[in-house]
Amino acid sequence: MRSPVPPWLVGVFVTFFAACLGAPLASAQSNPALAGTWTLDRGATPTGRGSGGINGIPLAGTMVIKLSATEVTVESDTGSGQSMQTFVYKLDGSTNPVPGSLGWDTQAKAAWESGTLVIMTRRSMQGPTGTMGVETKDVYHVAGDVLTIDRSLGRATQKLVYKKGAA
Repeated sequence: MRSPVPPWLVGVFVTFFAACLGAPLASAQSNPALAGTWTLDRGATPTGRGSGGINGIPLAGTMVIKLSATEVTVESDTGSGQSMQTFVYKLDGSTNPVPGSLGWDTQAKAAWESGTLVIMTRRSMQGPTGTMGVETKDVYHVAGDVLTIDRSLGRATQKLVYKKGAA
């Protein structure tokens, strides 16, 4: 028995549905320019007292960022004595543990939004009156060889500027 739908029309439908299903995936794609070694541009990044920095969150002088389809890995010199620490951010919508301050439970969630990487990090601990915590938002923007991270914690904001290249 012959199909009532001509073969060429089946091809049109398959192409159309593949394009429709692929569109959301394409908009969620990473920005490959984010991968590489980044060094803090101290001249472009205000630091020190009164500079608008966020207390308690160390600044990475060097970051090495690696991308895959499922996660972003950031190695930064924010560990004790500027030792390298590795942060793995999953891109599947889940929250996962990342390194944080001693005694704090630190969880992060990452997503691509229009070519920028957005990382939400929640730090919490048990206090005498219950759980207390803070949430920071880091938005990674790349333009050429410049990486800008817009960081916010409540009303406090900070702009970090990095240059691409070897540390």
